[in-house]
Amino acid sequence: MYLRPSLSPPSLRVAASIVALWIAGTALGCVGDKWTSTEASPPWPIVEGTWRDDPTWYDGFAEVAVYDATRVIYGEPRHYRATAYTNKQRMDPATTTKAEGSDGVEVFKHHWSERVPTERYDYDFSTAVFTRTADLSTFKWTCATQEDCGASFKQAWSDGDGWRLFESTYFPGEGMTQGRRPGPLPLSVDALTLVLRDFPVDTQGRTVRIALLPSQRDTHRVPWTTVELELVDSGIATIEVPYGTLEARRIDLCETGAKTLVASYWFAIDDSAPLLGALLRFEDRDGRRYELVSLERYPYWARGPR
Repeated sequence: MYLRPSLSPPSLRVAASIVALWIAGTALGCVGDKWTSTEASPPWPIVEGTWRDDPTWYDGFAEVAVYDATRVIYGEPRHYRATAYTNKQRMDPATTTKAEGSDGVEVFKHHWSERVPTERYDYDFSTAVFTRTADLSTFKWTCATQEDCGASFKQAWSDGDGWRLFESTYFPGEGMTQGRRPGPLPLSVDALTLVLRDFPVDTQGRTVRIALLPSQRDTHRVPWTTVELELVDSGIATIEVPYGTLEARRIDLCETGAKTLVASYWFAIDDSAPLLGALLRFEDRDGRRYELVSLERYPYWARGPR
């Protein structure tokens, strides 16, 4: 079963917007001078008083966003519902699991749960990125897939002055891999559906060059090597999704050499509760697509009626 990876308050945010040089934009906005960073945190200033530190995140609930979704498997578009769960919690650096008390590292747990139907059986994808709330760097990143031919698991996590990785994939010639890399754990493409909520406002036509690990939402082995890509602010527009008609800002992810569009993200302009700048729409060149259907807050881990 061969499945390729899918590549896959406003006034204060404006103060963080000077992060790039002015460029002469094309239709995709992927040409011009670049502001480059290879750090583990996003290459723009992190400011206070935004969606990231809104009091809503401390209400004991989770943000539960449901999307109409499409993904191509076996050359055919498959339609399904995807759910993204996002909440704040504390992590134990020693075990890299949820802390038992109030100590530990505060993170956003951003978990995508997807069940994609095919003719004979379903593909299950679980993708969780644990992002430090202080600087939006990655604490841990886990991807698991399961379908009736086998299961694969990948994980990367911070470890002192470096980071570790482990993976087990069931295809011939793959199997288990583990190791340790120096330096901070880089940002990944899988983190962008959360981290790009923080992309500075009022930077239309500007571009940021960024080194990202590729998506690990794949049954196969995917290299743990960063790829240099570009993020482009492609402006604000009113869009319609099943959730409603909303003002959104579009951010494009592009290749640096060929200036090819890899993916587009639309985030709500409103970064106050309940939207908190949530992802409204996503499209990538491999045919993966999300459109927001519902956005609620509740303890999804609780048993019984909501």
